[in-house]
Amino acid sequence: MGLGESIARAVHNGEEAAIVSDAGAVVLIPQQEFESMRETLRLLSDPRALKALLAGHAQRNEGRLSDLPTIEQVFHDLQDSHS
Repeated sequence: MGLGESIARAVHNGEEAAIVSDAGAVVLIPQQEFESMRETLRLLSDPRALKALLAGHAQRNEGRLSDLPTIEQVFHDLQDSHS
């Protein structure tokens, strides 16, 4: 299968495709999936965002949704970097 066909399949199916050569392997994924993964990694690497995320999950599991932090509180680092 050629690169163009691999790209079309990955985008259409929303699934990753491994491209393997003698030099190594890479994984082809749809851009939207890649951006989602990057955002998840960013959230998990930001201690304040991770704490807010975990607190939100705990509150949701306890049925207490009114105490959740605001979007601005969770994404404080984006606001700080764009100010």
